[in-house]
Amino acid sequence: MEARLADLVALAASRGATYADARSVEREHEAVNVKDGAVESVMRTSDRGVGFRVVHRGAWGFAATDRADDAALRGIIDDAFRRAEASASVQRRTVKLAPLAPQRGEYRSEVARDPFAVPLAERIDHLRAVDEAAAGPNVRTRRSSVAAYRTRKRLITSDGTDVSQEIVESGAGLSVLAVKAGAKPAQRYDSRLTRQAGWEWIEELDLPSRARRYRDDAEATLDAPLAEERPTTLVFAPEFLALLVHESCGHPTEADRLLEHEVAFAGTTFMWPQDRGRLRYGSPHVSMTADATVPHGMGTFGWDDDGVPAMRTKLVDKGIFVGYLTSRETAGALGVPIAIGSARAEGWQHFPIVRMVNVSLDPGSFTYRELLRGVDRGLLLDAPASYSLDDKRQNFHFSTQSARVIRGGEIEGYVRGVSFQSLTPDFWGRCDAVADDWELHGFLSCAKGEPLQLMRVGHGAAHARFRDVPIEVRE
Repeated sequence: MEARLADLVALAASRGATYADARSVEREHEAVNVKDGAVESVMRTSDRGVGFRVVHRGAWGFAATDRADDAALRGIIDDAFRRAEASASVQRRTVKLAPLAPQRGEYRSEVARDPFAVPLAERIDHLRAVDEAAAGPNVRTRRSSVAAYRTRKRLITSDGTDVSQEIVESGAGLSVLAVKAGAKPAQRYDSRLTRQAGWEWIEELDLPSRARRYRDDAEATLDAPLAEERPTTLVFAPEFLALLVHESCGHPTEADRLLEHEVAFAGTTFMWPQDRGRLRYGSPHVSMTADATVPHGMGTFGWDDDGVPAMRTKLVDKGIFVGYLTSRETAGALGVPIAIGSARAEGWQHFPIVRMVNVSLDPGSFTYRELLRGVDRGLLLDAPASYSLDDKRQNFHFSTQSARVIRGGEIEGYVRGVSFQSLTPDFWGRCDAVADDWELHGFLSCAKGEPLQLMRVGHGAAHARFRDVPIEVRE
């Protein structure tokens, strides 16, 4: 296949393409799901194919195939050129790629125990122990799962790049639903327990302990009083802030939104080029970094699908917006050097687009206890529930699965019905402290693009405190 990829690129160059790349991808996925003590499903999927791109007459052409014979591979050259011709007849700007030195090498995930090699019986036994730990007097539904993912990729470009990667990821899911007569059902769940790692990550998670905590949260929320609707101090757990970072910083700093590549589906942004270095995104306590080198991150790799090596860059520095997530195309269109490579495709059949890597809130200097001691009356929000955002990622609304009362610096009982709405700069401007207990979370399915692509991304965060946030309370 490696020789065939090189042949595709060479043939495209001989036909006049100013740029070409060929990318082979093989994917495997295994998952086990347990519901209420019984195995609900065991699943295994796999696919493989080749994606091929050309720049011809200043426009992209892309084609893909899951067949490996010579006729099929040569056929995608014709398809890619025809699509480039069609694109060139209607496009508004010529494709210009930011310069990149040729890349060579291999990247492999660090894995202590291959998750695909763990016996099925061991995985099921593990989940049954988790299920048993989640049982409670009012718990009606318990679900748990483990999953393994492997992706092998090879990229060859007309610029001289030839890189290969093998990425292994492991993840778990957990959900508890508590029901009681006369009370609104309470649910506690998490599907973002994923890392670029092996089975050792599943063991590190200690899912039985997490299941007991989720059970206790759901049971306590059933009998909890409604919160008081007023501006209050909120302390967010890292799990909650990871999603807020994703939605309110990761998406609006994607450079293709500036160029209106995503305007019909994902939207645009409120962070424009003239705002770099000037826009007050948040308080001086707020810094955010995009980093494709974080160990075990779901947005970690050796090279993106443009062949750009893993990098890190600041997006927000002490409250000021300073950077974007870019591809070679968007960096070229904006006339800026590549600060970080963010071009990724879900699979062989997808065109690479700008996607988040590991976008994280930087840790602060406070301890978690110091954050709490600074709260006379407030709430600790553990995990997000429902959420919605406008197409610029400037106005948002979030609710929470679990809210606990903070009084005099101590965590007390639960309340329910908590949600809040805010504008992004106003919300992050209310942050007056970030703790040092930074942790990494993984997202399996960030949705973007037409046709839709689901991408793995990572987000790190620590506990953080926000003053005078107006909250809404709903039954």
